Amino acid sequence: MAVNFRRVAKWSSAISVLLLITFMAVLPGTYEKMEPMLDPEQQNVARLGAGESSSVDFVGGHVYVALRVNEGGNDPTAELRLLDEENQEFSGDSPTRLHVERVVNGTSYAPVRVFCFPNGCDSGTYTLHNEGDSVLWLVDDSAGDIEFFTDPLVLATFGTCCLGVMSGIIALIFAILMFRNKSNQDGKQVSGLIIDGRVMTTDELYHAHQEQNKESSDVPDPFVRNSTNNQVIETISNENDLRIGEEEGGDAWKGWDEG
Repeated sequence: MAVNFRRVAKWSSAISVLLLITFMAVLPGTYEKMEPMLDPEQQNVARLGAGESSSVDFVGGHVYVALRVNEGGNDPTAELRLLDEENQEFSGDSPTRLHVERVVNGTSYAPVRVFCFPNGCDSGTYTLHNEGDSVLWLVDDSAGDIEFFTDPLVLATFGTCCLGVMSGIIALIFAILMFRNKSNQDGKQVSGLIIDGRVMTTDELYHAHQEQNKESSDVPDPFVRNSTNNQVIETISNENDLRIGEEEGGDAWKGWDEG
């Protein structure tokens, strides 16, 4: 069964528009949910003032990020220590491009140290020491990501956006196929020589030209219509039948007379 490119392109474009409109409608609500999830004051496993320390229970495989307020545009220093249960220091890693600053209510929180990334760490209790003169936050990035990406509104936002873009791409592809198929069909047709899907004969073209111009001429037509040709053939056939009948009749009376 042939694929109707026009219909597929039409429905795909309509679905794409509908999904993208839905995406724009739910996007503001997603931003409202995103801000509390990024706020270290609300999402943290430890909040330490200057010179304070606290024990933290790490979950194996999770990524923990230490944050400080970025004041004056200068990147803050780490100034912290993380010790395991055997008092061995765990240095962690420097932030990468994946760990960007978080701006919440006009306050910028800059990552200063990343723990359990990329090699991971074992579950256990660690002691975090804040050796700086500003507040230090430790957040569980993995837990925050899980909470964020499992939220129904966030899933609806990403789903409508991705499906809308995919439907738009499908509509574009089928539209291109439709125009290409139409161009191929136009190239195969002979303009003015096809009637009801049948190619006109030379005789039909000549008489169509004569009827359009309506010019009277004493010159006989070089082509004979099919109907005239059929009449001539029928007349010749009748004459042949008559001649044969006469010949057969002549022989018949001789046989009758001779008994």
